Amino acid sequence: MKTVHPDIEWQATMLAAKVLKRAMSLQAAASELDDWQCEAGIDEKHRAVNSRTLIVTHALNSLIKRGY
Repeated sequence: MKTVHPDIEWQATMLAAKVLKRAMSLQAAASELDDWQCEAGIDEKHRAVNSRTLIVTHALNSLIKRGY
């Protein structure tokens, strides 16, 4: 199974934090992560991801860690 590129994971975490703080909309964050994925030129050992889904997943994981 292919993993997500570590830089994309890190960027999704950062963008999820901005979405949770309401500093950025989910739509804007997803668009930014899409751009980063295109620029990163994901290689064959990593998989491309749906940006919106990855950001929401990171946001939900963050909320769960806080105990919500």
